Amino acid sequence: MDTPKKLKGIVLKVSRIALTASLLTSIISCNNEEKSNNKSNMETSKSEHIILINPFEVPKGKLEESIVYWEACRDFLKKEPGYISTKLHKSIKDGAKFELINVAVWESPKAFTEASQKMAKELGVPPTEGLKANPSLYTVISE
Repeated sequence: MDTPKKLKGIVLKVSRIALTASLLTSIISCNNEEKSNNKSNMETSKSEHIILINPFEVPKGKLEESIVYWEACRDFLKKEPGYISTKLHKSIKDGAKFELINVAVWESPKAFTEASQKMAKELGVPPTEGLKANPSLYTVISE
C-alpha cells in the first residue's frame, strides 16, 4: 500500500474516533445536565402506563373504511377504564406496508386487555375486510 493511501486510512480512523468521542461527550453532558435538575427526565417520565403500537396493513381501496372502523373502536375504548389517549397516524409514503399506525396509552396491560376483550364482544361494527392489525404493548425506556 502506498503512503498516501495509508495516510488517508489513518485520517479516516482518527476522524471516526473523534466523532465517536464527540458523541459520547455530548451524551455524558446531557446526562449530567439531567442529574443536576431536581428530577431527571427518567424520574419524571416513569409511570406504570403502557403504550400500544398497532401498525395496520390496509387493503387497497379500503383506507377510508379502515379509518371509520378505527374511529368506532376508539370511541368504544375511550369510555373504558384505564384508557388514557390514542392517535392514528397515516404514512406519507405511497405503498407503505403499514399505511396506518395507532399509538395509544393505557394505564396497564390488564386495562387494555379487558377493554379489548369487551370491545370484541360488544362493538357491533364489523372490521374492514382484509385489514391486518399487528398490535404490541410497549413501555418507555428512554426519552
